[in-house]
Amino acid sequence: MSPLRIAVASLLASGLIAGSAAPAIAQSVRVSVPEENFRKEPVVAGSNRLATVFEGAVLQVEARQGRWIRVALDGWIWSASVSETDRDGFDLIVSDPGGENLRESPDGEARRVARLLRGMLLDRVERRGNWTHVRRSGWLWSESTIGDARAGPVDASSEDASDAREPEPSAPPSPAELPGRIVVRGEGAELQVSPSGDTLAHLRPEADLEVLARQGSWARVRVEGWVWVPSTLPADSAAGGQLTPNDVMANPDQYRGRQVRWRLQFVSVERAEPARGDFREGEPFILARATGEAQGFVYVAVPLELLAEAEALRPLQIIDVLGRVRTGRSALMGVPVLDLIALD
Repeated sequence: MSPLRIAVASLLASGLIAGSAAPAIAQSVRVSVPEENFRKEPVVAGSNRLATVFEGAVLQVEARQGRWIRVALDGWIWSASVSETDRDGFDLIVSDPGGENLRESPDGEARRVARLLRGMLLDRVERRGNWTHVRRSGWLWSESTIGDARAGPVDASSEDASDAREPEPSAPPSPAELPGRIVVRGEGAELQVSPSGDTLAHLRPEADLEVLARQGSWARVRVEGWVWVPSTLPADSAAGGQLTPNDVMANPDQYRGRQVRWRLQFVSVERAEPARGDFREGEPFILARATGEAQGFVYVAVPLELLAEAEALRPLQIIDVLGRVRTGRSALMGVPVLDLIALD
């Protein structure tokens, strides 16, 4: 072989060896920390958090940017917890006020992949019974994952990752070790069927709960209260027609908790003063005017995950609001107050 051919062969061999030594991007990763934020953009900001992904979740990698990775979050959600939308090209939006679990399969006992926040937009893949298969791309901090190209899929029959981190004590604590009651603090808490189960209700701050048992950091509690029966009836019904702000103001107790969709004229985003007893102090809300035959103002309490979207609205802009009636007649001004589910 000529010296020239030998040199070319050597260079080709060196290139092949170097190429094989270059780290390959894994086709999937496994979340290696108890919980990690799933974000709309690769930046740490409260306004772009979409969901919490749990340890053990296996996600397909789509792209990398610095120490961030874009992954596809895929799973099944209870259909009643999402609503139709066409915002930003997506099909669905998480509409349950407390968010909802995303599971590996359409089964309430299947492993939880993530907890999706209210207002998260999703692509619909298919529907099966009371469950909907959804998908959404977003960003994770790469150091909270392990390359999973060599690992098989997560065993859905194995113990839930959150339970595995805090195994049940070998012997239940004695009644003397359990506080008789606990009080909800901060911005409230979710009441779930089980430590890894679905949400039953959102408990407001200062809710007083009787403790029945403990499992790791979880407490089984008893809470008693009353439910206004009309609020359990189908939403958006008032004498066979669409509920209006006037309907709600005329019967404030009857329609508390109803879901409504109203077209309003945006005025501004405000922060609640202490005198507004229907809000938490400092809670953001939209000040809006009713449109059509209805007259007067409507207040729309805004959750933090939708605050950036609300603040981007223009004065006098017409908006479609999906919300739940917090009160039909506020104590200070006597106008309806909604809890915002989605802006369309």
